[in-house]
Amino acid sequence: MRTFIATLWVLLFSQIAIAQITMQTVNGEEGSMELYVTNMGNVPYTILIDYTERANLNSSGNSGLVVARPGKSKVATLNRVKEGQTTSLAYTYSFIKGDYFGKSKKDPLYLIPLSEGTVVTGNRMTHIENQLQPNKENTDYVGVSFSFDMPTEILAPRKGVVSEISMNKYPDKNNLAFDRSENYIELFHDDGSLTKIMVLRPGSEKVKLGQEVFPGDVLAESGGEDYNSGLHVRLANMKPVKDGKSKLKYEMVPMKFISKEGVSDLAKSERLNVVHPEEVITAEMSKKELKAFLAGNPD
Repeated sequence: MRTFIATLWVLLFSQIAIAQITMQTVNGEEGSMELYVTNMGNVPYTILIDYTERANLNSSGNSGLVVARPGKSKVATLNRVKEGQTTSLAYTYSFIKGDYFGKSKKDPLYLIPLSEGTVVTGNRMTHIENQLQPNKENTDYVGVSFSFDMPTEILAPRKGVVSEISMNKYPDKNNLAFDRSENYIELFHDDGSLTKIMVLRPGSEKVKLGQEVFPGDVLAESGGEDYNSGLHVRLANMKPVKDGKSKLKYEMVPMKFISKEGVSDLAKSERLNVVHPEEVITAEMSKKELKAFLAGNPD
């Protein structure tokens, strides 16, 4: 089995979805103004509202940072400050997939997204700038990769909702180190973050947008034959954060993986045996989901 350090173009993870979010202003009671958001996606979006004009209106308690669930919802009410005086409102907004306020009760553990018993080599990926500018090292965390010997199914590493699928890219080159058009499936998690699972066989997806998956569920088939490093899968977890006063961006979040050898964040290259412990599979399940799982998996 060949080991390698994969590279990742971070711009892939700063994508802001187009035409998923619309906002409208509605006149409320007693001169107030209400802001409504329509989220046409299937997972929450974080929205940052920048009030450029707010005459005689008070948005006390509202920092401008809100989360919109799928569908239409009210995200802000601005009340008239002084009776008899005119009001005016102008604003801009930016938005990004994910939930800024989402949290985990404890740090989640990820399954290595391959069949139990598979032997893999795990590595942290390095920033693409380290290839483009080798004299200046960028040590930012950008995700991990797992390489393996034989084509296989790629599995869900955590519980999540399928928030995006891009599986129609066919490679036109060989011996690649990186391809900006990598096929991927993205999962939204209850802690507000998103995980992208990349380097998948075109058209091999086994899931649909909006589908809830659990650790170990099949997502797609593996790819990577056209890479000089051979078969592998790449993962990156990201969370919405503020980027100045009026912008949002993704922050890459380090992941911890369970294997036969223990728990690792892959700070160094490691040879690992894939396991699927029940306590990791069920860790993020609701009581109802856990009951159904245990009913289908009796001792």
